Amino acid sequence: MTQIERCGSSSLLDDQREVHFAVSGFWTLEDMNTFLEELNETAMPLVLRRVPMYGFGDFTDFVPQDQHTADAIRNHLRGSVKAGLKRVAIIGASPLVRLQYKRLSGGLDVMFADSKSEALDWLREDR
Repeated sequence: MTQIERCGSSSLLDDQREVHFAVSGFWTLEDMNTFLEELNETAMPLVLRRVPMYGFGDFTDFVPQDQHTADAIRNHLRGSVKAGLKRVAIIGASPLVRLQYKRLSGGLDVMFADSKSEALDWLREDR
């Protein structure tokens, strides 16, 4: 059975200009906004340097979100693109999560992979 309890983490690979993050479960709008603020803090060294950024997400056990939470994710992605986000590679996403994320990410270069190595290879191929 899919895990519903929310969990999230993020880290910075500064030398690769990558923000790695993991999310699972079902999120309230308030909790998602808190996580997105933490994600912004993680990415801040790259934003301040005004360099292209790349994201790697592990969506294992992440479930489709309600409309308000999805809107927060969409708004965050739009702001991230303006701040320099170029590509995002995602692993572990269910088919429904993939559909929702594609809809939310409009125009951002996103790839869904079956393995971390495949995702990172794609993320880094044009640098």
